[in-house]
This record gives sequence, C-alpha cells and structure tokens, in this order.
Amino acid sequence: MSVNRENLACLPSNLVQAEGIRVSGVSGLVTGVAAAGELFGCRNILYAAAVARIRLRWATTTAFGAAQALAFRVHKVTGFTAIHTTGGTAIQAHYKRGATVRGLAVGGRVPLTDISSYIAATGAITGATFTAVDADEPDTFAVGAGSTLPGVYEDDDNPDGLCFALEANEGIIVSNQIAMGASGVGSLFVSLDLYRQGA
Repeated sequence: MSVNRENLACLPSNLVQAEGIRVSGVSGLVTGVAAAGELFGCRNILYAAAVARIRLRWATTTAFGAAQALAFRVHKVTGFTAIHTTGGTAIQAHYKRGATVRGLAVGGRVPLTDISSYIAATGAITGATFTAVDADEPDTFAVGAGSTLPGVYEDDDNPDGLCFALEANEGIIVSNQIAMGASGVGSLFVSLDLYRQGA
C-alpha cells in the first residue's frame, strides 16, 4: 500500500511504501489546569502525514470537590517549530507498520527528527512554539458535567473517515477547555493514528 503525497490517499498499489504510525501517551496525575492549558502536543517534522484517528481517555482518580464541567479541545496548529519542553514527558512515536515488510530497528520507533510529542506530568505543559490556535475551530471532547464526573471517559474522533492533514512543522495540540476545579485529579490518555509515505 502506498500514500499519495499530494492528497494523502492510501493506494493499494505498493505494499512497501506506506507507513502506519501510532503516537500514544499517558499523563501523570493532572490537577488544577486552567482553561486553555495545554496537555499534549504532537509535532510533525518531516514528511506530510494524515491523522486518521484521535482517541482520548480521562480516568478520574480523585473526585472534584464541587460540581463542574470537564472537556478537552483538539487543535491542528501551524508554524510548529518547537515541541513543549516543560511540565511533562517526551513521547516517541512507533511504527504500526514500516516502509518495508521486514523487521524494524530500535523497537519500531519513529525518529524524533520525524515526529516529536510531549504529554503533561501534573499540570499544563509549556515551551512550544507554534502559531496561536484558532479558538473557533477545535474538536471538543466533552467528558461530562455535574457533581459526579465519569470515573472513566473515552471517545475517539473518526466519524467520517476524514483526517487532519499535517505538513512539516504542523501538529496537534490537546488542551483543557474548562478550568479544573478544586481537588479533582485524573490521568489523560491520548492516542493518534497516522499514516504517511516513507522515504
């Protein structure tokens, strides 16, 4: 299977050129994040890629002290020249399948010079450089609202098979939409499925 670099269409013509990639990470125990606080970033550095699926899971470990809503936003950003450096942990993407059918070196890891990602430890992450997100154009994952939020919330974004197309120095940012209230703590799980044409 191959990927057309012009329109990112998967074509069943050459099994040895398409690359499937997964970026997956789990935050630490996150609490007290302000509205618009960033929790996850994924920067595409090299080849054009398509994000075919985004999955988010939130697991509450300590209940919030008062009723509130909780939601996360997913943005495509441009001018993404530096990934986050403070407040979290770096993530290395892995190949779901590589540009060759044979085995992959280094446990199938995608070089950090191709794709670089970062996820929160206990609060918002900072240090990235990208063009400011457009507040009117997010995907929103609404976890819930009220005195008792779900113990585990899970959702994915792939309703129609379309995708985010990422050129070099573009990427995905996940941010908190509503300020987290008193005492609530939880972990955020983020997973992206991408495909691209290899070298």
